[in-house]
Amino acid sequence: MHAEENGQKPNVATEKDLEIEEPQKQHEQKGVGEMIMQLCLLACFMTFGPMLIMTNKHLMKDVGYDFPITHTFYTSAFCASAVWIYVLLTGTKLKKAPIVTREFYLKNIMPIGFFQGATIVLGMSSYLYLTVAFAQMLKAAGPVLIVVVLRFFGMSIPTNKVLAAVGVIVLGTVLSGYGEMNFSIIGVCTMMGAQVSEAFRLVMSQKLLNNLKFDVLEGLCYITPAAAFWVLLAALFVEAPRMNWDTLDLVKENWHFFVMSGMFAIGVNTINACVIKFTSSLMLKLLSTARAASLVLFNFFFMGEMVTGVQFCGYSISLAGFLLYNVYRK
Repeated sequence: MHAEENGQKPNVATEKDLEIEEPQKQHEQKGVGEMIMQLCLLACFMTFGPMLIMTNKHLMKDVGYDFPITHTFYTSAFCASAVWIYVLLTGTKLKKAPIVTREFYLKNIMPIGFFQGATIVLGMSSYLYLTVAFAQMLKAAGPVLIVVVLRFFGMSIPTNKVLAAVGVIVLGTVLSGYGEMNFSIIGVCTMMGAQVSEAFRLVMSQKLLNNLKFDVLEGLCYITPAAAFWVLLAALFVEAPRMNWDTLDLVKENWHFFVMSGMFAIGVNTINACVIKFTSSLMLKLLSTARAASLVLFNFFFMGEMVTGVQFCGYSISLAGFLLYNVYRK
């Protein structure tokens, strides 16, 4: 017996129902796609950074290529060349090109390039004096510097709870340094200098990418050449005078590590810009802290680096403070 004969309406979707269901399906598909993209972004972020750090550490300490500024220029120039070759070959149009005047570039891009170059140079130099594990522990102080820089630019006023969390991070960082068996004041100063530069770079990059609506590719196109320029100036005055033919032989013998470093640098710059663009500078710092913690454990268990009990306690306190910092900032 038919449904109509029983007084029931046929179970047929009307055009109105279909119009409602279609956007819902599209929204669900979009949500799944965004989730997959975020997972891929996270996987790349957690991989490229540590690989770049370990490759550079190998070149600096094991190979003996103690020219961190020159190496930073190489990786920055490598990234800039790769990005611009991609733009030219694909015919990609840079939407913000009309507003990037000489004055705009000098005022907004060059400072970011300076701090990006300083971050890489100082961070790389620290591995000449510190273990990878201890260097990563010092990076836990990053949120402290983020708070200071945000306050400096008038973008955020920290609450008492945020300041308390920052105090916990500082305490943990001090304990980590106290427990380091191979403590180096030069290494600590260079790493903290790198963290200060990183804080300025993150805040200024967020302003450029989000507030001025630059996309990721445009940010890389303009920032990486600026970073390469600043680092080249430093390399010419500081390291070039002590280079000789033995330096060139060292590069020839280990060319594959230099290529790997350049490729990982492209990945790191691209992923960092993507994270800042789609989230914030704070989220980048959160992910960086998680990545640093995993790198500490990796070097302790697999690379034979010593981590004392005091260091472990101090680093745990820093991570707890960082967790509180993110809770109280919401």
